[in-house]
Amino acid sequence: MGNPANLANRYRIVQPLKQLTNGQIVRGQDVTSERDVIIYTFQESDVLENEEILHWMKKASQISNKHFMQMLEYGSEDGTLYAVLRVESGSLLTDRLNDLVITGNKALTYVHELAIALREAQMKQHLAFSVDVNNLWITDQGQLRIMDRWTEGNNGRRGAPGLGLLLYQLAAKTDIPTSSMSSYSFEMSLLFAHMAEETRERAVALACKAYEGLCTFEDFQLELEGLLGIAGEKPEPRTPSYAKPSTSSKKMGVRKWFLIAPAGLSVLVLALFLSLRSNSDYANDAKQQTTAKADPVAVATSGADFSKSSASPTPDRTATPTAEPVVAPTLLSSDSAGEDQFGVVPDLVNHTREEAEKMALDAGLRYEFFLESSSASQGTVFKQDIPPGTAVHNGDRVTFWVSKGL
Repeated sequence: MGNPANLANRYRIVQPLKQLTNGQIVRGQDVTSERDVIIYTFQESDVLENEEILHWMKKASQISNKHFMQMLEYGSEDGTLYAVLRVESGSLLTDRLNDLVITGNKALTYVHELAIALREAQMKQHLAFSVDVNNLWITDQGQLRIMDRWTEGNNGRRGAPGLGLLLYQLAAKTDIPTSSMSSYSFEMSLLFAHMAEETRERAVALACKAYEGLCTFEDFQLELEGLLGIAGEKPEPRTPSYAKPSTSSKKMGVRKWFLIAPAGLSVLVLALFLSLRSNSDYANDAKQQTTAKADPVAVATSGADFSKSSASPTPDRTATPTAEPVVAPTLLSSDSAGEDQFGVVPDLVNHTREEAEKMALDAGLRYEFFLESSSASQGTVFKQDIPPGTAVHNGDRVTFWVSKGL
């Protein structure tokens, strides 16, 4: 802990960086060494809360992982808590989001590096701090550094969900989370668009599971290493040692053999009898099955019901569709059978993906969309499978194509 009385004399404020709810972050400089630093200052009205934060600051100062900003000193002065961090050349990640070009592999690498830092903090029983863009510094060399690790992060901004949020923020160039999994998977599909299809699908699925909190941190890290081709640590194989049997154990084995052999022979005979009988029964059943014929109409209806059994929109998909889209059939789904409700397909072309989704739902339709390169503006619909104005049953599915740009 530093000397609070000398804090104002030792550091010169160079530039305010960010306003916090109960304080601020400023860039400063050590007057003596002229070393650049980041200074957190904030206030807590509760004395017990102050002591709690000082406790976690002390633990945070003991972390030496390269993915954390090094804490130079911390303390409390006149009711104001402060933490001084060594800073590398760079800026807050939030200030660089718009002009930062990040590929899918680079984003996964960032997340993997932060996952290693999180793992170390967990093992040392530190607080679960935030890992979203608001708590990260990016150096001029493109490396990420965690800043505040003495404050517990909010739900959805820490652990695996926090890393899933970071992927979305890097892809969408925003620090605001989304409540729409359709929007989330759309951004992930764009982020990982350059990957091979199988790898892309795995990456999108993993990101979605993490963002929704549907996987543990351990499973997330393991799958992440698989995507990046990083071999995780495996336990060293142990050489088995075999004890030599004693003379008494050999005699016991012989006695057991004479007892087990007759019983084993009886079981073998019984199994052979049952096998012959079951084969005969199976042959008779097969003859009966070949005489029965399936009802093709019933099968088709069942297939339609199965494909439309969910009332929620189909998740985003990035597979390349066929050149000629197939018009969706107008079969009634199981949840709309018996209801004579009809609607009209809206004109989705030239609308954004979000607008098209809302228009489809307002018309009582399910929907799915594909991402495809097009001369149309990125993120806008440029074709749909069912022509506008077509009368359809409520619950039918409309497919549209969203431009990825050229």
